Amino acid sequence: MVSKALKLVSKIIKKKEKNPLHVPIMFEQSPLIFCTIDNEYLRNLQVVECYQLSDSKVKVTIGVKEGTGYYLIEEPKLSYSDLLYYVALMKALKTTVKPSSQMDEDPAGYLESYIDKVAEEYGLDIITGEVREKILYYIRRDTLRYGPLTPLMEDPKIEDISIEGVKKPVRVFHRDFNDLDWLITNLRFDDEQFMDHFVVKLVHFSGKHVSTAFPIVDAALPENHRISVTYSREITPFGSSITIRKFREEPLTICDLIKWRTISPLMSAYWWLLLEHKMFLMIVGPMASGKTTLLNALATLLKPNWKVVSIEDNPELRLPHIGWKPLVARHTYTFGESRTEIKLFDLVKLSLRERADFIIVGEVRGEEAYALVQAAASGHGCACTFHGESFQTMVQRLTSPPINVSESFIPLISNVAIIKRLTPLGGKPVRRVVEVSEVLSSKECRPIFVWEPHLDVHVPLTAEELVEKSIVLSRIANLSGWSLSQLKKELSEREKFLKDLVRRGITSFNEVVTELRGFYTRWA
Repeated sequence: MVSKALKLVSKIIKKKEKNPLHVPIMFEQSPLIFCTIDNEYLRNLQVVECYQLSDSKVKVTIGVKEGTGYYLIEEPKLSYSDLLYYVALMKALKTTVKPSSQMDEDPAGYLESYIDKVAEEYGLDIITGEVREKILYYIRRDTLRYGPLTPLMEDPKIEDISIEGVKKPVRVFHRDFNDLDWLITNLRFDDEQFMDHFVVKLVHFSGKHVSTAFPIVDAALPENHRISVTYSREITPFGSSITIRKFREEPLTICDLIKWRTISPLMSAYWWLLLEHKMFLMIVGPMASGKTTLLNALATLLKPNWKVVSIEDNPELRLPHIGWKPLVARHTYTFGESRTEIKLFDLVKLSLRERADFIIVGEVRGEEAYALVQAAASGHGCACTFHGESFQTMVQRLTSPPINVSESFIPLISNVAIIKRLTPLGGKPVRRVVEVSEVLSSKECRPIFVWEPHLDVHVPLTAEELVEKSIVLSRIANLSGWSLSQLKKELSEREKFLKDLVRRGITSFNEVVTELRGFYTRWA
């Protein structure tokens, strides 16, 4: 079998005498990593779900063994002769593909055209259709996509990917099986040199640089997924590491969050009025609790004709407003201080000159908090996310180094929402806004909404109760010239509008945005 494969490859090589190819018998120096499911993984495995990735030849099996969750990938199997053809075609592409302006416009399409051209020129078309498709799958995977991580990147149900080092299994966080926490995959990088090169490739995809001098990189992939890497063994004893936080192609909407009981319709209507009147909203919670998702969903409620400026370290927000202006921080790779670095603080200051109706900071961590508070004091609407567990921890972090916001500025924050990822007794993990409070001072806040875990509801349940509790709503009524009955009517109508969208199954981003624009058109 092997000798026959070598003869076929020799025949292909002779067709290109000007560029002779060397086809190695062994692949240790440049390994092709692909996943199969062997009996060791399947032994005593309780399979809970199997599915095929769309537009792919990859099958996924999810199971549990001895209390540990597994995510098993099954890619097309390659024989030894198939591997020889793969290597021959990859080497042919390296010598054939030429730089062109088309690579900037459509790199994927440009390389795709070369794959078919080289395959035909080197005689790959003599191979049966099934084998040819398998080989082309791996070539596309390793040149246009994310190599061995491609199945994980293309699975829309994967939220996070983690590789802690060489010879450690890749682990994933699955949206439908988050009660199992991190799932262990059958993918592992055993070659340290390959792993280092792979990290460099991913970082280059992000338009950044990584090296032994700068072994830590936090960046965004072309699809806006967040990636954090460490390079080689400079700071990680197990070798290069990769963490990828994946984001949905279509953001979750306010209707999705209502449907899943993360928030209530009345709570959404309450926030809607606050945002419309340019209050300062801060979303507080621990990592992976859903802060950015909630912030993006609430931002869609802003008036369609407003100018909205978003400021982030890595671009994650997606807003429908024609006047949306996203700003992204730029970090430097030179030693010491550099005037080329643009921080979040600089961008917040820039936004103050933009005549923006609303300023959004993806995540507040440093001195930009002071500039954002100043923006609120000058009449801009503001919103941001913040790492913390409660109102008290939020104030403690804001008033301590390196943020150093004066306690006298804390009341400028109109509203604080605490969101958490919880596991009810005997149930699956859920994300809930557990408390919404209005800030009275740096030491005191007034709870407006509270989540009742036993009933899984947010109270209060009626606009009448809400108006009685809220000081901010009373302030809005005075500014708008509304009576209390008009304020209750406004809240009830918006609550009813959102409930109706959920009832009609309107949850997709584009549909919700269209309905919201229609709402403003009717009430204009």
